[in-house]
Amino acid sequence: MLDSHIRHLLDTVFNVPPGTAQPDIAALRKAAEEAPKRLGGSPETLASVSNASAAGVSCAIGLRVYRPETTSALPLLLYAHGGGWVTGSLDSHDRVCRMLANRLPAVVVAVDYRCAPEHAYPAALDDFETAWHWARMHASKLGADGVRFVVAGDSSGGNLAAALTLRIRARGALLPDLQLLLYPALDARCSRASYREFAAGYNLTGPQMAWYWETYRAGAAVDATELSPLAAADLSGLPLAVIAVAEYDVLRDDGVDYARALTAAGVPVRVVHCDGMIHGFLRWDGAVPAARTWIDAIAAAGRNALAGHV
Repeated sequence: MLDSHIRHLLDTVFNVPPGTAQPDIAALRKAAEEAPKRLGGSPETLASVSNASAAGVSCAIGLRVYRPETTSALPLLLYAHGGGWVTGSLDSHDRVCRMLANRLPAVVVAVDYRCAPEHAYPAALDDFETAWHWARMHASKLGADGVRFVVAGDSSGGNLAAALTLRIRARGALLPDLQLLLYPALDARCSRASYREFAAGYNLTGPQMAWYWETYRAGAAVDATELSPLAAADLSGLPLAVIAVAEYDVLRDDGVDYARALTAAGVPVRVVHCDGMIHGFLRWDGAVPAARTWIDAIAAAGRNALAGHV
């Protein structure tokens, strides 16, 4: 059953006319920045929050480092924000990063990767990979234990986290210990049943998601492994995974099917089924109390996975 607070948002804040065939990108970006201000709770307190940067091939990549107040040894979590590879920023997902830092707990490094359409695939993934190498190199200085590493992200950010693990495996480099994927977008073919079941009426529509995919991939093959991790022929040897899916989400089956494919390849997986939720709900914890319940559950699953108990 749809959560009552989600239902209220769908009837009020998200009750807008269907989007046009060619969305206004500036308006989308503005809305992405405003949503957590209107619907998010108070930012959680941490020991420190600081900005940094990593040198990319063509530009500096902005980073934000979150350190929780604890004396425990901390893993390092590299986070890619959602927003369809088109919208989103360090600010738009600040609250989510704070909650993960406190609850996992971990040193969280959020990545301000380049977005489409100005920078199409694989620019965002390239930036995320650059940030990964930077984070590994600086882990101890950032307050992490330098031993345990997590790649994470929500929606399109979940895509980048999953794609990065495939790229790292292909290069024979040291893999992260965990991939934490929050309602991830994993298949540009947009063919799964949830795209039809929740095509309209649940904020993110099927046509909108298809537009995000098309804008990001910019002509790349829909089944390219680093674009569509679900199209990968071989998922063996990847890091164990925690995948959170929202019940009423066009991307629900991407996450569920990826979990099945990873399991079939011998990769341990824990799926957190966020009942009653829609896509993007973790950023609305001020308006949707259950968002904090689910982030607690997701963090608990992450802690267990890092301890070897998926």
